[in-house]
Amino acid sequence: MTKDKKNISHRVVYSTWDFQQALSALTFLREECDYQKKYPIVQLRRFRCFENTIIVSFSRPFKVGRGREYLDLSQFGISLNQDELDIKKKILTLRDKVVSHSDEEQMEYDISSIKISDDSNLRMPTARFKETLYLEESELLEIEKLLHKLIDALAIFQFELVQSAPNEFKRTKKPRT
Repeated sequence: MTKDKKNISHRVVYSTWDFQQALSALTFLREECDYQKKYPIVQLRRFRCFENTIIVSFSRPFKVGRGREYLDLSQFGISLNQDELDIKKKILTLRDKVVSHSDEEQMEYDISSIKISDDSNLRMPTARFKETLYLEESELLEIEKLLHKLIDALAIFQFELVQSAPNEFKRTKKPRT
């Protein structure tokens, strides 16, 4: 899609929403998580929920599937520097290998068994999983800057398009039934 094309795609609209979702989750994580502090497993998992939302929502516009088009940033005048490309790659890799799929290369756990009692041969399996965040605190600021850059660029694109093609912004998209 080019800027002169008089058709705003569903991908542009939804990408903006996806990036806003990622930014909200990032804000919640930054507000509530002190990376210098130790937390109980349940609280760490809560933070992982925020982190997973950052990863999945950020990645969605860059994934192709089920008729969905890839968001080509160059079509919106967006170019990423090397640091931005690196963080984008890390997020997409986390999405593909850890968060959205259980890639065996990325699995991390310890499994063992414990004897239920001294007078029984019954044993129970126990598993311990990596209970940490995948994104470093310093990376959150870089992701936040990148999200603002993406959201701003898409907003400018839509603003310019609505000036020349306001009818493109008179539509309601509903799920197929």
